[in-house]
Amino acid sequence: MKILVIEDDKKISDLVKLYLEKEGYEIIVAYNANDGIKNFYENDINLIVLDLMLPDFSGIKVLQEIKKERDIPIIIITAKGEEDDKILGFKKGADDYITKPFSFKELVLRVKAVLKRYGESEFIKFKDLEIYPEKLKIFKNKEEIKLSSLEFKIFMVLLKNSNKVLSRDDILDSIYGFYGEPVIDRSVDVHITNIRKKLNDDPKNPKYIETVRGIGYRIVDHEN
Repeated sequence: MKILVIEDDKKISDLVKLYLEKEGYEIIVAYNANDGIKNFYENDINLIVLDLMLPDFSGIKVLQEIKKERDIPIIIITAKGEEDDKILGFKKGADDYITKPFSFKELVLRVKAVLKRYGESEFIKFKDLEIYPEKLKIFKNKEEIKLSSLEFKIFMVLLKNSNKVLSRDDILDSIYGFYGEPVIDRSVDVHITNIRKKLNDDPKNPKYIETVRGIGYRIVDHEN
């Protein structure tokens, strides 16, 4: 998921980038309005963090240009006391605002809240994977890995129990309980093999799923 940050203060933009990247978002930074608009048109952006005070022209004009093109979530950054700019921003289509100086943790929460309102699915970042539980999709290095519904559920059960070794029955019981549907196919080993092939995971030197002989499987929660 890509977020465009349009902010001319390099210290602020670097910290915004750092905090949002920790949450698994891909961040593109522009230091002026022209570059911001250019990056918007050249990339598939999911959300924009926009400072209203930019060196070349007003962030309000950027807001108008972008909202005219696409209804994309935009969080504006305003200076303390700029009440009129804040109101104008909302009138032109801004979805939320945050006032300088601000908490970067608060900004992260606002980003997540706005994306949720727009119906953007939250994702889980695990190593080089992006996992979208609601959509039953996994991306590796931005490329979708086509797992079957049951393969996805098996992987999610392992991931949600990353500190445990799960037997084959544990895995199936978790799927039955969590998803509310019976699982007739008990060939867990076959599904694990398929998941590994699709993720290019070597069972002898696993990056994602480890076999614990005589017991079952567990997720590899350390870097490999």
